[in-house]
Amino acid sequence: MSLSIVTLDPADDAECGEAAAIMRLASLAETPDMPALSPRRYMARFRNPQLGERRIGFLAREDGVAAGAGLLILPDEQNRDAAMIELHVLPERRRRGIGRALHDHLTGIIRAEDRTTVLANTSESLPGGPVRPGDGSAFAAALGYRRASTAHGQALDLREVPAERLLAGTAPHTGGYSPVVWSGDVPEADVDDIAYLNARLLQDAPTGDIEWEAEKPDPSVIRNYERTYRDKGSTLFHAAMRDDTTGRLVAWTLIEQLDDPSSWGWQQITLVDPAHRGHRLGLAVKIHNHLQVRAKAPELHHVHTWNSAANHHMIAINEALGFRPSGATIDWQTRL
Repeated sequence: MSLSIVTLDPADDAECGEAAAIMRLASLAETPDMPALSPRRYMARFRNPQLGERRIGFLAREDGVAAGAGLLILPDEQNRDAAMIELHVLPERRRRGIGRALHDHLTGIIRAEDRTTVLANTSESLPGGPVRPGDGSAFAAALGYRRASTAHGQALDLREVPAERLLAGTAPHTGGYSPVVWSGDVPEADVDDIAYLNARLLQDAPTGDIEWEAEKPDPSVIRNYERTYRDKGSTLFHAAMRDDTTGRLVAWTLIEQLDDPSSWGWQQITLVDPAHRGHRLGLAVKIHNHLQVRAKAPELHHVHTWNSAANHHMIAINEALGFRPSGATIDWQTRL
């Protein structure tokens, strides 16, 4: 067997297309309950870094055939001692050393950058959810990684949410706050508030043993997120609650509708400013967003979300909305 690993040119459609095809097939094998994502979304992972990071893609060829893909994410502002890696191998070509060779290649670059912490994630089954094979977790454990955090995935059919009844239940608690909904980019007048709430995510959400410095509030981070979503073909639906006294947005949630299949969306951030908790604002913004999605994107039926297994409050909110277990995402960490 002849194995070669090359660095991807992100501008090369052919190379990126080969890597995207591998990632797509590997993901379908590892999370068969989730939709098959478009090649455009996978290619965007190589082409659209967030602010303050570099992304380097890799393609592994076995006897000239594209068999594995890797992605290395290198933060260059915060968390400069860390790196994140993704490894994907075609299901029919696993257990032949391709994944280990990709891992060794990427960690060699990480060492050359004088970084000491490596993060990766895998998928597993949850009780009451669909079966996932868990091959990635077995591979991570064999490489010496340790479990650092677990996120519970949950799935929802928006057509089954009793939104109006649930919203009526929040009304007695949300006096002094007004709902705001929009699709697309964050209005300029509100981008500072959204940047603040976004930066609070890693401060407030449980992260287990992951060693990670939170982002600082920065509107340019929000604008860059929006560009990367557009490059993936996503449509964004936001809902927020405005404090009637100060005029500031103090709760926010976001649903990302996929380009293909457009019947699926990801429930992204939901966050309430700590000073405004206890008013059921988290549940209220989710419901307002569900109603917006029903009106503007009636084809979007299925929403998937992830929350730390330790975030019992948000998981309970999701269960009240009708979310059911799908699978777990395990964050792994190792020291070089």
